[in-house]
Amino acid sequence: MTAYLATGILWKEMFFSYGTKILYQNTEALQSKFFSPLQKAMLPPNSFQGKVAFITGGGTGLGKGMTTLLSSLGAQCVIASRKMDVLKATAEQISSQTGNKVHAIQCDVRDPDMVQNTVSELIKVAGHPNIVINNAAGNFISPTERLSPNAWKTITDIVLNGTAFVTLEIGKQLIKAQKGAAFLSITTIYAETGSGFVVPSASAK
Repeated sequence: MTAYLATGILWKEMFFSYGTKILYQNTEALQSKFFSPLQKAMLPPNSFQGKVAFITGGGTGLGKGMTTLLSSLGAQCVIASRKMDVLKATAEQISSQTGNKVHAIQCDVRDPDMVQNTVSELIKVAGHPNIVINNAAGNFISPTERLSPNAWKTITDIVLNGTAFVTLEIGKQLIKAQKGAAFLSITTIYAETGSGFVVPSASAK
């Protein structure tokens, strides 16, 4: 414990010896001077060969990044979101980059009927998924007192209900086919404690 505390104190002294402005001005983490960022996947090539991955919100941001990595490791990916033009562009970009097929299916996860149709299409074009990532999300960066009932409902419908609809529908199909899959639902650090300006998201997560 003493060694741990001493190490912590030493680290703080090293960090703040640069002055507090480092917290605002330096975009590179201090540790990157000693440990260069890893630029490749930490898994062996073809780790997901023969696997099917379904990613909601797969057209942009985190969803696009996860799809790119899974595809580069051999997975056949199916991405879904509301904007078909964005999905198609992302699917083509990732396919050309990795050499693996990426399917795009339009889906609003807030609509259970649309989710049901999407899952049917998913199974039709790629088979039952081995990996399901509930990544679709939304947020209004707003003081809580300014939120309208519709704003609250929109975020909750996407983040909470959408995750439930996708998980339940795929789960039913997997049970019927006597297959299993790994499910990942994206959360956030403020889900446990709440935070200003993101209350609907924190509650739904």
